[in-house]
Order: sequence, then structure tokens, then C-alpha cells
Amino acid sequence: MDSLRDTIAVVTGASRGAGRGIAYELGRSGATVYVTGRSTQESSTDGRPETIEQTAAGVTARGGLGIPVRCDHTDPDEITCLFQQIQDQHGQIDLLVNSVFGGSEASLPVGQGKRFWERPPEHWDAMMVAGPKAYLLTTRAAVPLLQQSPTALIVNLTSFTPDQAAGNLYYDLAMQSINRMTFVMGQELRTSRVASIALCPGFMRTERVVDAGFSSDATETTAYVGQAVVALAQDPDILQRTGQALFVSDLARDYGFTDQDGTQPATFVL
Repeated sequence: MDSLRDTIAVVTGASRGAGRGIAYELGRSGATVYVTGRSTQESSTDGRPETIEQTAAGVTARGGLGIPVRCDHTDPDEITCLFQQIQDQHGQIDLLVNSVFGGSEASLPVGQGKRFWERPPEHWDAMMVAGPKAYLLTTRAAVPLLQQSPTALIVNLTSFTPDQAAGNLYYDLAMQSINRMTFVMGQELRTSRVASIALCPGFMRTERVVDAGFSSDATETTAYVGQAVVALAQDPDILQRTGQALFVSDLARDYGFTDQDGTQPATFVL
């Protein structure tokens, strides 16, 4: 399927997890995907085996073109270098997917529990810096290239649980910051015909989830959120959704896609 053959995409945090699943589905649709993150063949992160080179190869194997670029999305200088490379090679970006998150790294101190007074401040720093701040720094630098596309799209991976706490206070605040950021970005970028969407997957069978022994509890694969991104990128009326926080499960019904097993997993509830 070559529905996104002419699309230039950037997927951050794509060495593993949702980012890898999204990059693979974009590759299956023929897109050129810049696969970014800190985990490389020379130096992986958090003791994990997955790398951006592996993901990029998977994108290419599925019919697209994967281009691995090492980038720490909390570092403005590295972000500048990334987008300068894309400027030199393609001159525009049609799709930016922000999927970096620092709240699950094994190097973080464990703390004494899930309640906010039991969690060490390092959790706040990790989630807010390698999260909303990274999203903002990356999107800010990408805007000039997004504005060169006829109808560009920003997708911010997030979590949204109306009338519920999303996990714990630190995580909830990080996700709500991303959701509000998406809303304001949508307003400010509308005249440039750049849409901004906050995308909420369910409990995914990521590599970390599988290794932790929770795969049977997970509701969906990372391909499901990838299908959602592909569907959004193909929507000619995407500006009608700009600024919204959308559930993958709702988009599956709206656009008619399924997970790998042919099902449409329902919205995940904590």
C-alpha cells in the first residue's frame, strides 16, 4: 500500500514502543520516515536492545524508506541538527509524531509508592522534560518545515482519561500538559494549514510491557496506534479535528481500521 508514498514523516522516540509501531505502519504505507531517538547500534539506552537503526530497517522492509538519526529531543542543538538535515534532504515535513517519554526509564529511583508525596522529584523531571518540553522544543523547530507542506500534521502521543487520574499525579500532569499544548498549537497553526492532534492509545504490548510480564493484560499492539496515525495523515479534512485529544479506539471506528488480529479494541480504562 503506497497511500503515503510522497509523505515525509518524523517519528521521535521510535527505537521502541509506540514510536516503532507508528514508524512501521507509516513504512507499510510507503512513507519516508526519519526515525529518531537516543538508542543506536553504538550506544543504546536503559539497557534495552532496540535501536533506531533496527526500526529504520523495518520501515524500509515494509515498503517505505527509513532514515535513522540519533537525536536527544531534550537537547535544542541536536534538534536543530536533525531538522537542518531534513531541510537539506527534503525541504519540508508532512507529518511529525512526538513519542518521546522519560518516565519509564530503569535509572529513575523507585520511590515509596504511587502517591505524589511518595514519588521522588526525579520522576517529575523525567516526565516533564522528556515529555512536554521535548514535544515543544521539537515542534517549535519543525514548524518552518511543516509550513512548507500543503497540509501538515502534528501528532502528539499522550493519555487522556476524563474524570480520572491518568496513573499518578506526575504522569497525569505531563499528559494534560501535552493535551493543552496540542490545543493551543492547533489554534496558532490553523492559518498555516498545520493540524495538531493529541492521540491516546490504550495499554499497548510494547517491548517493556512484554518483558515485564504484562503482555496478557495489554489491550492492543503498537500497530493499532500506527494505523491511527496513517488514517489521520490521509484525512483531507484533518483541520476539522485540530487541537483535539482523540482515542485510537474511536478513530478505528471512524476510519475503519483494525488491530493486527482484526479486532477493534475498546478505549482503555484505568
